[in-house]
Amino acid sequence: MDTTPAIEAVGLTKMYGSFAAISDVNLTVRRGEFMGLLGPNGAGKSTTLKAITGLLKPTSGSVRISGIDIREHSKAMQHVGCVIETPEPYPGFTPAEIMQYVARMYGLDSRETAIRARDALETVKMWEWRDKKVGGFSKGMRQRVVLAQALLPNPDTIILDEPTSGLDPRGMIEIRQSLAALKNRDRSLLISTHILSEVSELCGSVAMIRDGRVITQGDVSTLIHGVGGRQISLEIRTVAPFTSQIVKNIEGCQGVSSTEHMGDCSLRVTFTGTPEQQAHLTETVFRSGLGVLAMNEKGANLESLYMELTEGDEVK
Repeated sequence: MDTTPAIEAVGLTKMYGSFAAISDVNLTVRRGEFMGLLGPNGAGKSTTLKAITGLLKPTSGSVRISGIDIREHSKAMQHVGCVIETPEPYPGFTPAEIMQYVARMYGLDSRETAIRARDALETVKMWEWRDKKVGGFSKGMRQRVVLAQALLPNPDTIILDEPTSGLDPRGMIEIRQSLAALKNRDRSLLISTHILSEVSELCGSVAMIRDGRVITQGDVSTLIHGVGGRQISLEIRTVAPFTSQIVKNIEGCQGVSSTEHMGDCSLRVTFTGTPEQQAHLTETVFRSGLGVLAMNEKGANLESLYMELTEGDEVK
């Protein structure tokens, strides 16, 4: 199995005079991984993606796509589909005509164009609109057409710069559904966003950027729990009441710092342990024989981590 990273950026820095738009940015996107580049507006997300795709020459640092240095070989971007700052498709064209135009740029013959155009437009749920002029589309539909353009060359790696920016809730959902459909196709994705739910829904890993610097990076679940665990609240509802002995058993589990009765059949557990310790706690609760109705976890989420690391920044 090829373990070469899909994207490897090392020490990316872009200076404008004495101002560093990004500084010593290091990113690694594994093959088949969906990574979110998360940060507030102005954090350096677009600059980072432009440097990675070669649209902007960094002051220092290097980028390899599937092991190929983009400064030395033009073919590094051959199997990459990207949308940076979401360009508007020409309103007088239909999606089918746009696909044909893009296919000619890639040198595809008519048969291959037909196959790939249908696949790309079906992935973004725009196939039934293929012969309608883009000028009559909603913003969400137009952005799905742009995404289809990026998918047309059947890329191994996809790089997207805030693809849901400016969309209404329905448009956001449609774009996310289109991207989620790519997870079963062994694609690698790097997506920039300032929307927390976007990363939570789509990505297995995240890099958080602030003031042009990556402040943390890793698997979402690992970052949430952190070294030694992060505090979370577990609200447990059962059919039968909690007895003092069962509560004592729960309090004896590693990682449990306190319990609070919310009613005879409801208990709140404050937990600061590891995922393995949480699994043991869950097993203890289910073995109690009380009949568990619900066990809701609160506090252990990307939002709490993000708010902690970017305190003072505006977050959406």
